[in-house]
Amino acid sequence: MTEHVPNVERTARARRSILEAAARLFGADGYDAVGIRDIASAAEVNPALITRHFGSKENLFLEAVNPGERWERLLDGPIADLGPRVVESVLRDRRDGLEVFGATIRASARSDIRDHLRSSIVQQFATPLIERLPGPDAELRAHLFAAQLIGLMTALTVYDDGSLMDAPTADVVALYGGGLQRLLTGP
Repeated sequence: MTEHVPNVERTARARRSILEAAARLFGADGYDAVGIRDIASAAEVNPALITRHFGSKENLFLEAVNPGERWERLLDGPIADLGPRVVESVLRDRRDGLEVFGATIRASARSDIRDHLRSSIVQQFATPLIERLPGPDAELRAHLFAAQLIGLMTALTVYDDGSLMDAPTADVVALYGGGLQRLLTGP
């Protein structure tokens, strides 16, 4: 039984290495520019391992770019100041955690990735808020919040809006965060 433990550990390490390399490469270069061999080289594994563990480049992409836990933490805390807190977090992480989001948006022309993106946005941004917002229009407000937040993230990662990138964080938080907050709690 102990003979298998090193194999299990090696397999887990290889899988982690593949996911980390894939997330880094997809985030930096985009889905179309990254091949299985590129990922294997960066992860220092045989390309056959990628197919064995993930089945396809598409499956690897979807697993590597899943930021679920990070987004869950983003929506934690009181609703009373969620809009500004979320905008401040997105601006702070725009150079770190958003590359993968940008890669996902750019790869969304593929139907499987677009379907995954749609369901994950609803699941990660709108659904948790629906349960926390009061009023009969809670679902609509939660979806509008998600749409607005995704718009900001897209401006920062897909088309690199220079005005937003150069604007003082406090100004963007006040204006955009305030707008998001009004969707959650009203004027």
